[in-house]
Amino acid sequence: MQEETDIKIYFAPLKGLTDYIYRSAHAKFFGGIDKYFAPYITLQNNGTVKLSHLRDVIPENNRGYQLIPQILAGNSTDFVLLSRILTDKGYDEVNWNLGCPYPMVTNKGLGSGLLPYAGYIKSILEESLPKVDCRISIKMRTGLKSHDDIFNVIEILNEYPLCEIILHPRFGKQLYNGIPDPKVFSAVQKIIKHKIVYNGEIGSIKDLVINNELFNGINTWMIGRGILKNPFLPFLLRNGCLPGTEKKREILQSFYNEIFFQYSNLMNGKSHLLMKMENFWSYYCFNFPDPHKTFKRIKKAANIIKYEAAVLENFKTLLNYEED
Repeated sequence: MQEETDIKIYFAPLKGLTDYIYRSAHAKFFGGIDKYFAPYITLQNNGTVKLSHLRDVIPENNRGYQLIPQILAGNSTDFVLLSRILTDKGYDEVNWNLGCPYPMVTNKGLGSGLLPYAGYIKSILEESLPKVDCRISIKMRTGLKSHDDIFNVIEILNEYPLCEIILHPRFGKQLYNGIPDPKVFSAVQKIIKHKIVYNGEIGSIKDLVINNELFNGINTWMIGRGILKNPFLPFLLRNGCLPGTEKKREILQSFYNEIFFQYSNLMNGKSHLLMKMENFWSYYCFNFPDPHKTFKRIKKAANIIKYEAAVLENFKTLLNYEED
């Protein structure tokens, strides 16, 4: 595996999960991330950005780590306006989302829904880049309905001064089914003129070793769900081992306490808080001896009192668990 000094790790943006509260807590208790990427911001029908989206990217909510904000734009007007909003807040890099696979996005010609239209992508870049005062990176998939789109798009992207391309080698219609296609990534790696970052299904040292052997020359890896399931993963990939059992338990408890405290202060009403924490536990449960039972306790909690009892029971199982 690469030496620690060679590897760079990016934390992928996941809507509804990796907001500033989660990112700040992860950076505080786990670290190991070179760049955190924020979930995309987009314009509403009235031409404004939701206050919750702006709150997620304002610098005062993102201290102590490097954040790259992301935009979802399907035309040059939106691209320029969103980029300027972010540069006005002090950001010198903006990431353009050409990867979101969900139909509510792609059906509007956004995210991976733009990938079949290489000529339109060209016109957006042609009109937008001279008008923005920041570096532009792109997070993308290989196409919408097949991998075929990527090769026309890369030909266009090679013409423009982009700082890096983050490629998830699935096409949009796959969502997260199947496995990322290494052959397509390798083919793109051979023709792309920009720095390329690999994104997709890294959850262990073994995964990184395999991908490192497949894609010689890649030193930057974007990981999303793998870190949500195991927030120690960046530490593991960099160091080849984990902290001791007692230290792990202490960090996991402290991390949870921070998350719950911050969301308790932010969310309006206990029902919203419970929904938010259920979403959190859908991944966090994998840090416990029996993830299925751990998450089931949370899902069954009908009110905040039962929820807190379920959390207490979950941490008791962690305290009593002895690792091999």
